Amino acid sequence: MKYKPRRRFSDTFKREAVEASLSTTETQAQFADKLGVHPSQLQRWRREWIMAKKASDKAVENTGPEKSLQDLERENARLKKLLERKELENEILKKAQEYFAKHSK
Repeated sequence: MKYKPRRRFSDTFKREAVEASLSTTETQAQFADKLGVHPSQLQRWRREWIMAKKASDKAVENTGPEKSLQDLERENARLKKLLERKELENEILKKAQEYFAKHSK
């Protein structure tokens, strides 16, 4: 078994990772995977930079995206359903138009 040396991350990297993770709609696990760190490590950094450092000027404001990933997925499903209904209505109107065009002569 190979020994993996412990990686060290600078405060700048941690702060930028926390700021980016707060502004993205991705889950913490997805974002941590993108960074190449374990999700619990990212969670620890977020807790450290948001909660523990509030008193200092280095604190990161927790201003995340307006909607969570679940909200966006729910809205996407709703819009897909609405689109499907409108396409069906459009198809029905086209068939009705063809029917009346044939029978009006």
